[in-house]
Amino acid sequence: MQARNDWEASATRLRGNVHHLFEELAALTINQPIDPEHEEDDLIAWLSELCLLSNVPYHYLIPSESLLPNNAIRLFYLNPNWQQALVDGACSLGRNASLDLTHDQALIEAVFAKIGKRMKAVRPLLQKKALLSEKLEEGVQVIGGFIVRSPLVRGWRGLEFRALSSEGKPLRALRIETLSDDVLIGLFDGVPYTLEIAQPPEGFFFGFNRFNGQFFKRLRSFETGELLAESDTVEVAVHNEKRRTIDVCQTVKNMEEFFQKDAFTSAEFALQMIKTPYIGKVIRNDEA
Repeated sequence: MQARNDWEASATRLRGNVHHLFEELAALTINQPIDPEHEEDDLIAWLSELCLLSNVPYHYLIPSESLLPNNAIRLFYLNPNWQQALVDGACSLGRNASLDLTHDQALIEAVFAKIGKRMKAVRPLLQKKALLSEKLEEGVQVIGGFIVRSPLVRGWRGLEFRALSSEGKPLRALRIETLSDDVLIGLFDGVPYTLEIAQPPEGFFFGFNRFNGQFFKRLRSFETGELLAESDTVEVAVHNEKRRTIDVCQTVKNMEEFFQKDAFTSAEFALQMIKTPYIGKVIRNDEA
């Protein structure tokens, strides 16, 4: 009987020592720098993509078609507890003994912290962009995003999406990818309160506005290129309305008078005539 008690006690002490060892390993792991190009990073890279919902079946994301009808967009955020359960489930495939469970329980927080840092590298690496190690020092805390179902996804492949926080600060894009011909998902480092959807950059063109039968051009700052106030406009002179041509020389003179410049260069005139692609905004309303 004493021998059995000693054996059971030794097993308990052994588990305690092993758990303590794993805890020390976790403390070292959580502060390890992330190296996206290191071969040992493959598992963390795969788990990072999993936390960004890559390779997650579509019907897990949208269990019912009524949740995302045609011509609809939905804003959401990912529950960190759900993400941690997802990682724990993925790691459970290799558990064969109680020792494996002890190992995972001690290291799951450290692994999840590394995943939070590594998620910032997923999109830049896919785009083959340079990535500074300083940007991976802090992990992603909360992930928010959107999912849209619209013919726009199929018709305009170059659409650009920009998310802003409740304070109006731009959020880092973690994943923007089409899931089907008409469904697109976007994930950001933070919860979007405003989502801007812009036409592709190649949609730049020259243009002006028409009001009460006359044509006007809203001017831009030469320093920043930003549009000036709505009242800062000049008349666009028409050369032949039937042929839809404008009098460039007179229009340039109107701009010179506004800016009080002696002469406009062709580049300055081009800057003023640019009409940027249209931008649509989706603004979150918590009161709805």
